[in-house]
Amino acid sequence: MHGAADIMNMRFRHLGLAWVWQLALLSVLAGSVGAAEPPAGFVGKNEWLFYRYEFAEPEHATEIKKSVQLIRDFSKVLGEHGTQLVVAMVPLKIRVYAEHLPDDVKLNDTTLNQYANTLDLFRSNGVFTVDLNTAFLNSPKRNSDTPLFFRLDTHWTPSGAMVAAETIKAGLYANPATKAAAEAMPEVAYNIKVAPRKRASRGRDLITVLPPNSPVFAPEMVAQVNVIPVQAGTTPLVGDVPIPEFAVVGSSYSRDWTGFVDAMRYVFQRDMVSFAVGADQGSWVGMETYLREDTYKQKHPKILIWEMPERDMRAPPDYKFRESRYISSNAAWLTRVSGLVKAETGH
Repeated sequence: MHGAADIMNMRFRHLGLAWVWQLALLSVLAGSVGAAEPPAGFVGKNEWLFYRYEFAEPEHATEIKKSVQLIRDFSKVLGEHGTQLVVAMVPLKIRVYAEHLPDDVKLNDTTLNQYANTLDLFRSNGVFTVDLNTAFLNSPKRNSDTPLFFRLDTHWTPSGAMVAAETIKAGLYANPATKAAAEAMPEVAYNIKVAPRKRASRGRDLITVLPPNSPVFAPEMVAQVNVIPVQAGTTPLVGDVPIPEFAVVGSSYSRDWTGFVDAMRYVFQRDMVSFAVGADQGSWVGMETYLREDTYKQKHPKILIWEMPERDMRAPPDYKFRESRYISSNAAWLTRVSGLVKAETGH
């Protein structure tokens, strides 16, 4: 029988929309295996909270390799049909802010090196990737008053979302082919406006999974960042607006409230299609669902950014510890998404 830790590792992998339901289910699962497991969240230094299941273990390498090979094959199919796939893995918060971990909690070598090793694996398999981990670790904003991750949440802040967007642009523009593809898309002017006053962030998901009797944490105060299109003349009717050839498909890190897709629009000065799902569905179901959307059927993007949490790489489509309706054999997933890419489009 599998341990509750394995079940919790999947169920909590990036704390999505079905949060309360997952907590109730996990308590039942933990009880059913007769072992008390530590809470998913824990308190670090300086009121930083962390997610226990970000820690990586050597045995995860096998599943990561399966995920990379699937994405490699999917990327080839996309390329044959005019779409450049770009993978952008969200790095682990426990690595980016390891200095805030408790003194008795240390990162093992697997956790320290997992991102770089996975990046090398992608590149050796010919998959276009960008290195957000190095960008986050070296960013001057990392230890500023606008950090890259929320203290009380697993998600990146508006600052982190902007660093990610800037890094993705730098990666695309370092390649002549992808730079040309991006620059050939219609330019749309965007301005950025930062609110003068900070307000309480909605990012507090780790508070929900702390041990009993943990301290009470005041909400984080963050400045609201708005990316606004500069519209000149008469606004066209919805039906007259062309579907962008730039798309972002991602996890809850790509939800509107994080500001990531808006940051992408701002740094590229181009409009983008966006599609994001929560942890209850996961990255594989998210990509397949996007490929079934009318916007994809009507116009395949020239560039497709796939934002994936690093920890999702250890859970390919056939990962057992997810809702049964979201489990698929790896081969069947690849067959379905390849068929959706090859299907006739409206252009």
